[in-house]
Amino acid sequence: MKNYRLFNFIAIALATFLLSSCLKDNDDQRVPMALFTMVNGYSDANAVIYYADGGALQNPNYPMEFKSYRPIVGLFTGARKIAVSAEYNSILTDTTITVKDSTIYTSFLFGTKAKPVQVITTDRINKDIKNTETGLRFFNFAEGTDMVSLKIGDQASPSEWTNRAKETQNSASAHQGFIAQKSGTFTVTARDKAGKTIATRSDIKLVEGYYYSLILIGKANDEKKPLYIGLVAQAAN
Repeated sequence: MKNYRLFNFIAIALATFLLSSCLKDNDDQRVPMALFTMVNGYSDANAVIYYADGGALQNPNYPMEFKSYRPIVGLFTGARKIAVSAEYNSILTDTTITVKDSTIYTSFLFGTKAKPVQVITTDRINKDIKNTETGLRFFNFAEGTDMVSLKIGDQASPSEWTNRAKETQNSASAHQGFIAQKSGTFTVTARDKAGKTIATRSDIKLVEGYYYSLILIGKANDEKKPLYIGLVAQAAN
């Protein structure tokens, strides 16, 4: 996954700015805002563009490539239609959500040309996670997989990361919470229900006090876009 260095620092700084921004008049009035991260795990297009109510959330001249994500942008509150297009401006999917003030969201795009899918999570801090630990969550967005389990190094896998089917909005919402894990550098492995390793990624660095999503994307038994374990740095509040 194309990571962004110092993402969490920038996210916190931007969150502080956006969520406390003011309109200067006779009285200071904070502008209700939310924050939004976009993740492209959609394997049937080279790149995509996100929109909110028809307005691009990224520079259309630089669409977001597969296996990449864009750090947070601001969203105004209220009902917002989040749409995603691929080549030739064809709309893959759109979802209307009620955006709440001072809330952080992430959209994950995945699926196939026949059935593109967008799920949106709400990203909240887990107060039980210590400053010396890392907050993690896992999503299975891959095609041709079923009952996937994820393991980090030699750590015991949380039950939430065992036998995970491909996500729906309901399952993504159910597993959007971050779980405490050891910080450090690890090899991460995804296995199918028979225990066979289907994807692995070494040298994944999990920084103390940071939050991440681990995502399985791509297609099983596909040479062009094989299964891949992505690491997404996440803002949370």
